[in-house]
Amino acid sequence: MSHLVSRRVLVMGLLGVGTVTLVSGCGAESNSSSSAGSTQPAPPTALPENVDRYGVDPALLAFTVFKDPSCGCCGGWVEHAEANGFSVAIEHPDVLGDVFADHDVAVDLQSCHLALSAGGAVFVGHVPVPFILEYLKDPPAGARGLTVPAMPVGTPGMEMGDEFDPYEVLVLTVDGPPEVFAKVTKASQQSV
Repeated sequence: MSHLVSRRVLVMGLLGVGTVTLVSGCGAESNSSSSAGSTQPAPPTALPENVDRYGVDPALLAFTVFKDPSCGCCGGWVEHAEANGFSVAIEHPDVLGDVFADHDVAVDLQSCHLALSAGGAVFVGHVPVPFILEYLKDPPAGARGLTVPAMPVGTPGMEMGDEFDPYEVLVLTVDGPPEVFAKVTKASQQSV
């Protein structure tokens, strides 16, 4: 367990250093935006058969992703979502922390990006598509989204060969602490 925590702390620390470097050195290159005025892409017109079987309204699969422009793992997660039929618009806020604050996501529940669905649900970090589809099909009472805190190795966008760190997908609740939505113990659980 300490190996897992150490790696997460290291990755989150490196992300913080990269964010400070980006804000101080490349601020002119970033696309200033906030979640309040985000661009929502057009919903997908057709879904892959493996996604369509979940019975989720395609209009809900139009997402806006807020991320740092230099984050490669975020791009990997976007590719995962798009490969499964999602429409994605990407925004690069000046201060990503403001987006998390706007959506009341506590620091210990954050990751490297935040995605908003067309229906207003919040998805933080490397949440695999099957869990997003399950959530959108039947959101738990009192829920406002899902999070995979930090950046577990082996999640979509965080692949490192055959390495995989088990993790939990948590429900962001309207009032109260997060709840466990799913326990992911093997990489195959992340595929649609």
